[in-house]
Amino acid sequence: MKKNAPYILMISGVILFILSLWSAHFILSEINYYNAAASVLIVLLGFVELNKKKKNEN
Repeated sequence: MKKNAPYILMISGVILFILSLWSAHFILSEINYYNAAASVLIVLLGFVELNKKKKNEN
């Protein structure tokens, strides 16, 4: 489970971002920007964890 954590973070962040767009009916003026920013940060955290894991393997 620990080795799949970055991928789970990235996938869940993308799903949350798509759901936040969907809840706003894909109208940019109705998006909850805090929710969208949080989901983007989850994806970035997944990339950071993936880079940490790759550096530790080398």
